[in-house]
Amino acid sequence: MDNNQKRFIEDTLDLLNELDEGLMQLEANPMASAPLEQVFRTMHTIKGAANMFGFENIGELAHHLETLFDMVRQGRLQVTDKLISITLQAFDKVRYLLQKKDIGAITEARGLQEQLSLVLQFQKKIEGSLSIVTDQKDTLITYLVQVTPTVSITPDGNHPLIFIVKDLETLGTSKITLYQNDDLTITRWSLVLSTTTSPEEIESYFIFIDNECKVELVQLGIGNLWDLPSFTEITSQYLANEIGEEEFKVQTEKLSHQYQIGIEKQNLTEKQEDREVSEQKVLNDTVIKVSKRKIDDLLNWISELIILQAQLLNVSRHNRVAGLEEITERMEMITNHLRDTSLQIGLVPIESLVIQFKRLVRDLSKTLGKKVNFLSKGTETEMDKDVIEMMIDPLLHLIRNAIDHGIETPEVRKISGKAEHGIIRLKAYRSSTFINLIISDDGKGIDVEKVLRKAIEKGIAQPENNYTDAEIFNMIFHPGLSTSSIVSDVSGRGVGMDVVNQKIAELRGTIMVTSSLGQGTSFHIQLPLSRSIIDGMLVCVSNTHYVVPLSVIDRIDRIPYASIDRGQRLYNDVIINDEPVQVFSMHSKFYSGTELPKTADIISITINGIRKGIAVDSIQGKIQAVLKPLGEMYKQQDFISGSTILGDGSIALILDPQRLFNN
Repeated sequence: MDNNQKRFIEDTLDLLNELDEGLMQLEANPMASAPLEQVFRTMHTIKGAANMFGFENIGELAHHLETLFDMVRQGRLQVTDKLISITLQAFDKVRYLLQKKDIGAITEARGLQEQLSLVLQFQKKIEGSLSIVTDQKDTLITYLVQVTPTVSITPDGNHPLIFIVKDLETLGTSKITLYQNDDLTITRWSLVLSTTTSPEEIESYFIFIDNECKVELVQLGIGNLWDLPSFTEITSQYLANEIGEEEFKVQTEKLSHQYQIGIEKQNLTEKQEDREVSEQKVLNDTVIKVSKRKIDDLLNWISELIILQAQLLNVSRHNRVAGLEEITERMEMITNHLRDTSLQIGLVPIESLVIQFKRLVRDLSKTLGKKVNFLSKGTETEMDKDVIEMMIDPLLHLIRNAIDHGIETPEVRKISGKAEHGIIRLKAYRSSTFINLIISDDGKGIDVEKVLRKAIEKGIAQPENNYTDAEIFNMIFHPGLSTSSIVSDVSGRGVGMDVVNQKIAELRGTIMVTSSLGQGTSFHIQLPLSRSIIDGMLVCVSNTHYVVPLSVIDRIDRIPYASIDRGQRLYNDVIINDEPVQVFSMHSKFYSGTELPKTADIISITINGIRKGIAVDSIQGKIQAVLKPLGEMYKQQDFISGSTILGDGSIALILDPQRLFNN
């Protein structure tokens, strides 16, 4: 595989994400021109590039799908669920082959044969139906239909004309008035109808009774004039005999002209907005594609530079060489900027995940017979690319669970007084040095009693214990625990939520569950912004150095050590700033046989809304910590998230305060 083919694969995978987004926007709004043009352009680009670089099978598939969407652009074909589904499935197979990055597998003739056959069958069926349907079939037109019986008919009779008129009402948006004589015989029906049905087809309804009625069909205007409130008003006046037929036709002609001008302006505005978005995207997307390996190498070398800079600062402080301190300070400033810039290079917006989530919601909701909308907020928030890739499966599982377990069927939601469409929300935002992801739904929520009952059956919980709701919610992360009574392809085996928790733990993140029965469930995931470099506070306990992330520190207070030295207790309540704080003593826990300090520095942090404190012997100062992996002896110490090399070459351990208190 040459470099051009490799570049084609990378670019096409990006284009396929854009295509998915455009197709789902088009499915939600079939009449919108902007997503239609985006889909057509993307297919055209894929087709041209595929043929240029030797992927003719992909080019042929894209060509036939492009033809179908060109028919949509020409107004000869409507956007349907079938068209969207067959397109998504075809390009899903293309994505699958490209992700293999195997030239033989990608270009194999059989690879896309099934998808190509389905597309060709669909295209042949469409073209066959179009050959017998006039162009006017797909054009929405508003008519005035006057039906006058030439025989005596009453509304309660069984004359075929009564049922034919009722059938005409169902052809589109309509309003009808029946006029009668004093003896209740029908004199005329006046029907105002907006429909795509051709005049010939409307007249064909009366073919067998044309000698028993007179039918007058007048075209009032192109388009659905019912969209105009003024048209509704004058139609009501005409049907109520407040204005005559000629005046009604004159006013309708004026409204139709205004309607067409409005449609043209709207189309021009959409095209202008589409062009502006495209131009802005070109400006914003002036990027250079760089291998992830090169970025990782850059971050590694910058990490080493930070360690070297710390060593230089240490030498400068000890030797007091003239001019060296100023150079060291400038180098520290430049290193900080270089660190921040390098970390930004590896960040990508979360919106790259949203397309996959929308696809999952669309496909799974159709499979389960549910109506679900997916909403997202804050998708411009950026995360480390490696973290995003590791979070794809956990997030997909949470959304899959929300659709399967949380969102009810439309019938059940109606009974509960909810809208038929359930809602799944993804909210992302950055706080301090953390990325927050919240996935919530407005479904039936978690039944704590049911979860607890199942947990007791599995031996996870003890029946004599009193558990809080939060503790019961956390039980769903235990392996093998599932409240679903039916095992399906989607869920029910009790496998998945424990993997979600494990993946998040591997990223040094946390997940918190909240739920209200009948109202919905929310999963709040918090992840560190960077996994390689952090700003921290260097502290000392006995002869060991630790680093506490600056982002979690609220305040630091110094108190006599005797205030927390109460026998063998690890946790002691201490009054700090007129507030009782539960303090964990690092010295008492890990260095009980060593000399006690006279004072202790209390580092106050907030965990789950509660102020807590970590007691250390002394504060050494702020530090940029480059995270290094732990040795085997620390693998089981969950509250130690890594280590870093100090300026003098010694090692400091990096604390994870949340896990320290959890343990």
